[in-house]
Amino acid sequence: MNYFWQLRREFTAFFYSPVAYVVIGISAILNAATFFLILRFLSGAGPTAGAPMEMLFSTALFWLIVMTLTPLITMRTFAEEKHAGTLETLVTAPISDTRIVLAKYTAALAFYAIMWAPTLLYPVLLTRWTPVDPGPVLSGYTGTLAMGAMLVSIGVLCSALTRNQIVAAIITFAAMMGMFLAGLFSYVDGVSQAAVFQYVNLSSHMESFARGIVDTRPLVYYASVAAMALFLTVQVIGARRWRR
Repeated sequence: MNYFWQLRREFTAFFYSPVAYVVIGISAILNAATFFLILRFLSGAGPTAGAPMEMLFSTALFWLIVMTLTPLITMRTFAEEKHAGTLETLVTAPISDTRIVLAKYTAALAFYAIMWAPTLLYPVLLTRWTPVDPGPVLSGYTGTLAMGAMLVSIGVLCSALTRNQIVAAIITFAAMMGMFLAGLFSYVDGVSQAAVFQYVNLSSHMESFARGIVDTRPLVYYASVAAMALFLTVQVIGARRWRR
């Protein structure tokens, strides 16, 4: 069993569950509703070129999609294997724990990207009526995928900690919401270490990406958290192997 076979297995497994289609459907509906409301709002406000796409990545509905649907994507990665009793078979297969974790993580991240794929039609539609600046559009998607890479890694770790998918989703949601709320302290006057809170402020990061500003600091933050979460996931799976 090699890595690419495992990756294919994990990715196709998503589409055997109705949850996958529910996630894609809800995401498409909410994004379409958000885009429609943004256009309605800006239709009489003289929006600048590219403004609808810039707003798409910073609305409350954007965060609703990220915070509620990402846990549904990752909850099954390891929890389902534990519940079904197939994880023991998987960890005894001729593939390392690291490759198992990376395969599950990459498959979940690919599905996360697919969830946002329908929104690629929006800038195409906008070009029929107004010029669209590709810079904010590309940076907005860059920020969304980079942040998603971090959040998906956290979800995979939470899934490895339990055999119940619902519990995994709840823990993931709580962890992501804690990170989101921690960043909001950067807006509170007189809070000590405000620079630290600004560094982890997910909302501020996405506002910058949506305006076309690609800052390496949040990218480093996302990559660091993702690497740590995946490392811990490997340790959790490795501990289960040694307990055998």
